[in-house]
Amino acid sequence: MPATQRALTGYAVGALALLGLMFCFVFTTTAATKPLATLGGGTMGTFWRLQYWREGGVDASLDAVLVAELARLDRSVFSTYAPDSELSRLNGNPAVDAVTLSPDLFAVLQMAQAVYAHSDHAFDPTVGPLVRLWGFGPDAVDEDTVPAAADIAAARAKLGMSAVQLQAQSRSVIRAQAVELDLSAIAKGYAADVLATLLQRRGINDYLLDVGSEVRVAGRKPDGSSWRIAIEKPENTAPSAFAVLDTQGETLAVSSSGDYRTYREIGGKRYSHEIDPRSGWPIDHALTAVTVVADTAALADAWATALLVLGPHQGLRLADDLGLSAYFIIHTNHGVEAKTSQRFKERFSGLDYL
Repeated sequence: MPATQRALTGYAVGALALLGLMFCFVFTTTAATKPLATLGGGTMGTFWRLQYWREGGVDASLDAVLVAELARLDRSVFSTYAPDSELSRLNGNPAVDAVTLSPDLFAVLQMAQAVYAHSDHAFDPTVGPLVRLWGFGPDAVDEDTVPAAADIAAARAKLGMSAVQLQAQSRSVIRAQAVELDLSAIAKGYAADVLATLLQRRGINDYLLDVGSEVRVAGRKPDGSSWRIAIEKPENTAPSAFAVLDTQGETLAVSSSGDYRTYREIGGKRYSHEIDPRSGWPIDHALTAVTVVADTAALADAWATALLVLGPHQGLRLADDLGLSAYFIIHTNHGVEAKTSQRFKERFSGLDYL
């Protein structure tokens, strides 16, 4: 049976749920003297949206600047579809050759390696062969049966960020073996961070920016109230809010990952698109969604994926050990319930439930 819902682009491949898990934004009426500007469009196989204001009024050239930067990061750096993107060229390069990288790609690979190491390899940007084997992504194997154990083992043998050796002094990389890198679970977050830096450089300090559901937020709305972000209810229906996060005027990043919108059904059993690279199998535990609040959207993006793969017990324990602000939605015999890491509880004690 084909996938009930399929990821359509390279930026939706891997252990992530970025297109399916959408944030809902809660806005209030703003004063006419301080208009709230809205920009947005398509990027990286998904969307981007910005709402902002500043005392000096609308920045007339901002849209073109942001669109150009998103196009550069997508087409020139992170795309797995454009054969001449930096990432595609790296994947096609002989594994033993050292390759000098752009600052963007090198920075993302550094962050990816750190999350890979600290998550017991639950976050692995080389997981692509397993994702395709289980029937997800545009180049997926479309079978009506569970993959054979030998095929899973063969796919797992092709994985491992430990094969990616980074040299900080020369800003270069050597792949000890020809692993295939797909940075879908961190690249959109990084793009949001780059755009947030551009906004700040242009004197825009009050904004809510969303790049494919990876969110950067700063300051407040024109009426002085804070931006509020609704965490989606984990249901395969029209998006609705489960809880609302008041950002309290802080500058922060928010990302969520979930397993309830993209899946396959084989023999009457549902298989999540979130693949655990350590076992080779789709995740099969009670944790259905994770929201992470961090200083950067790239790290929030990566950690939301990692914690979802780790599950309700190991994920929560690791979040506490590392001081991550994480919000877990878990299936129970009585429906769904939320659990939070200690750091999240300290920062957002006033979370509203709907």
